[in-house]
Amino acid sequence: MERNSDIAIDSLNLSKTYPGRVALSDITFSVKKGSVHGFLGPNGAGKSTTMKILTGLIPQTSGEFFVNGKIGFLPEHPPLYPNMSVQDYLKFVLDIYSPTLISQSKSREIVKDVMVKIGLIHVAERLIGNLSKGYQQRVGIAQALVHSPEIIILDEPTVGLDPSALAEIRDLITKLKNDHTILFSTHQLHDVELLCSDITLINNGKIVVSGPLDSIINNLKTRMIIEARVLHFNEELKKKMLTNFKLDSLDVKKNEEKDFLLTMTVAAPESLKAELSRFLSQENIGLLEFTEIRLSLEELFKQMIH
Repeated sequence: MERNSDIAIDSLNLSKTYPGRVALSDITFSVKKGSVHGFLGPNGAGKSTTMKILTGLIPQTSGEFFVNGKIGFLPEHPPLYPNMSVQDYLKFVLDIYSPTLISQSKSREIVKDVMVKIGLIHVAERLIGNLSKGYQQRVGIAQALVHSPEIIILDEPTVGLDPSALAEIRDLITKLKNDHTILFSTHQLHDVELLCSDITLINNGKIVVSGPLDSIINNLKTRMIIEARVLHFNEELKKKMLTNFKLDSLDVKKNEEKDFLLTMTVAAPESLKAELSRFLSQENIGLLEFTEIRLSLEELFKQMIH
């Protein structure tokens, strides 16, 4: 694979199969250096499998990937030792990562710096098992950072947190993006809107879309849902609309008031709204109401994976 110095992670046709099941099928995506990249998809889509391959925990069946720098990894279930104190655990993890022996003073300095950065210094002496879920998640992030990686991979870092802890982890990720490339998976689309510059959406082991968040949302928003209420409608008019306007779908329901509700889905420019409105305003149809339904980010993504 040709290496681009501006890319932190690059994957090409990664696949992973198990007996009787395909977990990943030829996925190709890249993570730009210095970005916060959201990895989205429903349960079982292949997010954790991809992250485990990228971090070397499991091998791919085929394909290749390139990682430009050291990786720190927070799995969905952090490998914490509940009977160790926070600082002892972080020193233990640092010793595992260190290829050469670090002096006690240097080790304490590194661990202290990470605890300050992650907001753990005031619980340094406490046993991990006695900490709240939010603080245990902070310890998990700290263990991913203690060896000073350029890239951080976080698998569902906000799952199971209460609203207060969730907001704190979001703030922490915002601070970390100044010094690290971050790839994280999440079910929280609010996290994506707040934190991410780029996203990859995966479903059933295949990439649905990948790229800058703004451009993906803009492309999605060209897909409109329009509702119109008209006095008269029939099958001939329906066929004419489907032919002339290339609608993705046109649903017709007769209301109790004896008029008709038309629900149209179309991927088209804004100018089409005016054309549809003019068509439905004809005397033999009788346009009563015409409304565009604005979809949330969650609804837009649901349309893509169903």
